Amino acid sequence: MLYKVEPGACDQSFGIHVAEFANFPETVIALAREKAAELEDFSPIDVISNDAIEEVGCKRKREYDPEDMSRGAARAHQFLKDFSALPLEKMNFKEAFEKVSELKNEFAKDAVNSLLLQRRL
Repeated sequence: MLYKVEPGACDQSFGIHVAEFANFPETVIALAREKAAELEDFSPIDVISNDAIEEVGCKRKREYDPEDMSRGAARAHQFLKDFSALPLEKMNFKEAFEKVSELKNEFAKDAVNSLLLQRRL
């Protein structure tokens, strides 16, 4: 590979390509391509209001406050770290479901103060 992994956000993802190599079902690949196209629409936005943010099916990329992005990325990273630390192989379904629900609820509480995280829920 001719790429170097560095901290921070990336303007593109190779997840779909990896999924293809891993023989994910074609329906999953197609859905991922649609979602990526939706999220990568960089059309300009005249005015960003709460109404526009809540608009269903909106396909325009939002501008986020750099501080919000930094806090949101750190919180999302912590969520993933906490999730990956769960000993799921040692838990029954009910225990695992409860722990994952607890993590999700904590994440949702923190998302109240972050526009970036609200868009990820």
